[in-house]
Amino acid sequence: MNNFTQTKNLFMNEDGEYIALQNSQSCYEKICEALQKPLKIILFYGKPGSGKTFLLHKIIKDLSPNFDILYFSSPFFSEKEFIFAMCKKIYGNFIEGVDSFENFMYYYTQNFTHNDDEKLKFQKTIILDEAQLYPNDLIEKIRLMADSRYFKFLFTVHKTNDEELLAKDHFTTRIWESIELKDTPTSEIKLYLLKRLKSSEIVLNDDDIDLASKFCKSNLRELNKLMYKFCEICESYEKHRPSTLAQTNFNQKALHMAAISLGVIK
Repeated sequence: MNNFTQTKNLFMNEDGEYIALQNSQSCYEKICEALQKPLKIILFYGKPGSGKTFLLHKIIKDLSPNFDILYFSSPFFSEKEFIFAMCKKIYGNFIEGVDSFENFMYYYTQNFTHNDDEKLKFQKTIILDEAQLYPNDLIEKIRLMADSRYFKFLFTVHKTNDEELLAKDHFTTRIWESIELKDTPTSEIKLYLLKRLKSSEIVLNDDDIDLASKFCKSNLRELNKLMYKFCEICESYEKHRPSTLAQTNFNQKALHMAAISLGVIK
């Protein structure tokens, strides 16, 4: 396995090594602080590809020893589907006769004294990714679960340009705290790439990083795709025409080829 093969794999997984950037670190601290408050529903939002899921994996890994966290990466479109998934996470399997919100809450709470201190002591934190896809009636049931205090919810949603999703009633009237992951500036793109490439022989200068930032439009998911394709191109040249790698501005040329391959530019 050559160096480019090893390096391209660094840009594949969202649950790989966490890179602490100013934007993501600020959100990380705010979410961790919010989860320690007696809040019912917390909203975490940002543009698609901004690194929300990557950050969630970091939060879950760090907080799991002290919090009872249930994470659902894919949305549910029916109450029954959601309740079955909750039972499987909590009890390891489906529970006969428990297929609705009412049945689930009765079954789950029957061994509790309903004391507020006990509720908070055994409270489960439910993280719902792609929450903008949940139907309104299911969101309403989730709100009732949060009102019971046996459960706390962290919604992760995509922010659209027209912010239509954030204007929906169930996201504006029921959220106790909102946290936004903003766009990644070029300075942080540079830090991200330097840290990602620290064990690699690939060296990018400021012009290379500016070009990569321009192509990915400050989107970390698009940056990962661009750099994966860039390494793949370098990998091919190293195998078939290694002398080309030493040419002036090769990185710029390879980044352009990567952007063309991904349809970013023509």
